[in-house]
Amino acid sequence: MKKKVLTTTIATGLMAAGVLTTQNPASAKADTVPTGDNATSTNEVATQESDAKTIAQNNVNTAQTNLDKSKADTQNASDSLQQAKVNETTAQKAVDEQTGKVSDAQNNVDKAQADVTTAQNGLTAAQENAKNATETNIQAAKDNVATQEQNVATAQEQVKQANDGVAEQTNKVDDAQKAVNDAQKNTSAAQADVTTAQKTVDDAKAAMDPANVQATVDAANKAEAQVNQDKQNVATAQNNLDNAKAADATRQTNIDNAQKAVNTAQANVDFSTKQAQEMKDQFNKYQGIKDAAQKEVDGLNDKLSNVNTITISDVEAYKKAFNDWYTGSKRGENWTEEDKNFLNDFMNSNTYKGNAADKNITVDINHLTADQIKELSLFSADLLNQVRNQLGLPKVIVTEGSLKLAKDVTDNYVSDNWDKFDHDVDGISRAAAENGLLSGGNFYEDAIFSSDFSEASTMDDLKSILYTGIVTMIGGSGDEMLHAAGLLGVDFGDDISTGKEQYFSAGTSMFPIKEDQMWITKMGHFFNVSKDYIRDSAKFSTTEVPGTSTEDLVTQLNTAKAKLASATDALNKAKDADTQAQQILAKNKVELTTAQDNLTKAQNVPVQTEIAQKALTDVQNKLAADTKINEDAQAKKEAALGDEAAKQKVLDQANANLATAQKALTDAQAKQKAAENNLSAEKAKLASLQQVANEKTQDVKAAQVALDDAKNKLATLENALLLVKAAEDKLAAAQKALDPVENVLVSEKAKLSALKQDLADAQADVTTAQKNYDEKLAIQTKAQTDLDNAKKVLQAIYNREALEAQIAAQEKAREEAEKNGYHVDGNKVVDENGNQVSNWTVKNGQIIDNKGKVVSGLTINKAGAVVNKTGQQINSKDVVDNLQANKRTQAPVVQSKVAGKTYVSTVVVPEKAKANALPQTGEKESKTTLVGAILVGLGSLVGLFGLGRKKEY
Repeated sequence: MKKKVLTTTIATGLMAAGVLTTQNPASAKADTVPTGDNATSTNEVATQESDAKTIAQNNVNTAQTNLDKSKADTQNASDSLQQAKVNETTAQKAVDEQTGKVSDAQNNVDKAQADVTTAQNGLTAAQENAKNATETNIQAAKDNVATQEQNVATAQEQVKQANDGVAEQTNKVDDAQKAVNDAQKNTSAAQADVTTAQKTVDDAKAAMDPANVQATVDAANKAEAQVNQDKQNVATAQNNLDNAKAADATRQTNIDNAQKAVNTAQANVDFSTKQAQEMKDQFNKYQGIKDAAQKEVDGLNDKLSNVNTITISDVEAYKKAFNDWYTGSKRGENWTEEDKNFLNDFMNSNTYKGNAADKNITVDINHLTADQIKELSLFSADLLNQVRNQLGLPKVIVTEGSLKLAKDVTDNYVSDNWDKFDHDVDGISRAAAENGLLSGGNFYEDAIFSSDFSEASTMDDLKSILYTGIVTMIGGSGDEMLHAAGLLGVDFGDDISTGKEQYFSAGTSMFPIKEDQMWITKMGHFFNVSKDYIRDSAKFSTTEVPGTSTEDLVTQLNTAKAKLASATDALNKAKDADTQAQQILAKNKVELTTAQDNLTKAQNVPVQTEIAQKALTDVQNKLAADTKINEDAQAKKEAALGDEAAKQKVLDQANANLATAQKALTDAQAKQKAAENNLSAEKAKLASLQQVANEKTQDVKAAQVALDDAKNKLATLENALLLVKAAEDKLAAAQKALDPVENVLVSEKAKLSALKQDLADAQADVTTAQKNYDEKLAIQTKAQTDLDNAKKVLQAIYNREALEAQIAAQEKAREEAEKNGYHVDGNKVVDENGNQVSNWTVKNGQIIDNKGKVVSGLTINKAGAVVNKTGQQINSKDVVDNLQANKRTQAPVVQSKVAGKTYVSTVVVPEKAKANALPQTGEKESKTTLVGAILVGLGSLVGLFGLGRKKEY
């Protein structure tokens, strides 16, 4: 037996986890070593494994220490963030409560103002009424009241008369309805009498019909014959039941034998199912990693597809247009039509993408929050940096100082009540001085004006204005490039290739323009601060405000795509391992299906006892029922053979009674019809009277309204002076009540403004704390990942050691099987000397004879040994030679006695020339099947080992 040496390497796994090792990289390429050098190679491998394990354990310890420290840092940052959020919540609650107070105060003002307006209108009406309160008008009003009172009395009398007529007619309708009901009862009773009399006649006629008499006699004879037949059927059914019970006993024996075969096949399926599930779990794990990577790529692609971009189609053409404007004795005189057309195309080809989410965010354009200014500034900076990047210019940076400058300048526009189509230079200069910057002029602001008749604005509106501002200014809007130079950081007259890094921010404001007419104008501000304009660095913070730019998204997308490629490769490898495991499982399932089919066939043999028992019960029940029918038929037979004269007398009387009942029914139907016609006529009269009564009732209501109106007019004229005095008092009271609520409103608004500033400060604190927490959490996440990777490497080493032990055990079992007796080699059966048993082959894990039948009583165990029912391996000593073999073509037939049964096989001794030949490709396939399955399973679990190819020497 030749010794097979297998070596493994963990270098690949360790490097994949980012852990340095002392192992010689050359060892990772070694497939096998010669048998003679086995001891030395084993010692080297053992030393390398020990070093790798020590390094891996040290890496785990270091990673755990780093993780513990980062967790503590993260917790501290989390505590700070939570406190900042509590402060923000408190500030927000105060703002909300104060907003409610402002709303209540405004409601009170609105109500008080409405009361003043109502009181003023009431006084005007009272004064007009006083002018009309003459003696003549008062007397006319009194006369009109008397007339309306008489009209009401007349209408009320007419209503009474109409209602009396309705009541009388209602009584007549009730009487007519009662008459109809009585007539219907009489008709129903008469119909029932006719039906009863007709049945009596029919029964009497039937009794006298000779044919009916004979039929009754015949039915009685037939019923008696059926009872006799039922008794014979019961005896037959009892015999069938006895035979069915014997057949079912045989059926159960066949089912028990088939079930045993199913149990054996099921055990094999369970074992391979467990291995297949392990492979499937690993495949699903890598599928999840790949799906997550794909989701990240898709998400970034979606973000980029919704990002607003500004693109210069021809950078050189833009630079030419920019430089052409500054050359010559007069700016713009060298601007060509080509330049103008290019810039015009630039502005037309770059358009703003609307954002559905931003359209739902309303903003106070003159009082933006700190977060809103930050969002608009980062949005504008990203657009501007896209342009600068294409032109090869330094980027702009949004800082805390630039954001404050933006807020201060826009606040000055509002406080200065700015109403001109120009820059508020004084407000800009004041803000610059307050922020430690060069002041005395407009050195910072570019602006765009957007006329609009609506004061309502959303975040999407503001972004649209800022986007349009950058595009039009960069594109030379207004036949000049001064704005472009300012935004691009190029000094006036310099070549566009020069440029400087600047601190940048953006803001907005809104105010009425007063020229020929007034309209609402929205203004977008852009602020570029050069570093050399900073006069007092303590007042201007250059701390960069974090944000995600389009360039950042592109970088993130490229990183995500690399992760996706790596995850896809790992998934493909896991898929291969899963496929192999599934194939082994499928084979065992086929064998289980065959056994289950055999069991199903045995179970599908019909159970006969239950059916036979039911058949016996059915004929027994039929016998009982037919016996009763026979008894009734015999009784009817005796009655049918009775006296004929008596039957005729009964028929005559029945016919007379029927005629009387039919006449009574005709009379009742006629009376019912007459009663129904009378009821219809009385109902018609009642409906007419009710219509008249309803009309009279409406006349009373109209007359009463006219009377009430006349009385009100008379009272108004008679009390005109008092009404004027009451209206004056009411107006004075309303005006007095308005002043204090207006004062309250002013006070509450002032408080709200202060609380909003507190909220803005709290929100800024949350942003800072959130940034710090995110950074600490990112460090903790990385530390956790490092620890996980280090643990995976250490676990991989332990898994590899377990794998080698399992392989060694399997190889030892295989070698023992080869030495001790019959065993499987590929699809052949050989003895302990390596001689092939030619009459036996292996197919689907079973031994098949030369007739294609399964050899009963022998199985193949996991080591490939041929064993009997007791699990003992058979060998040449168990074989008895009964035949002579004289030719090479007729091999000796051998009978082997195993477990009391005889098996016939032929042993073919290999030619001497071939005895020492190396095995051909595939000869040892059966020996490596189980080992290979185990290697695939464990290799997929850790994803780190490379198994060397086995060689024989």
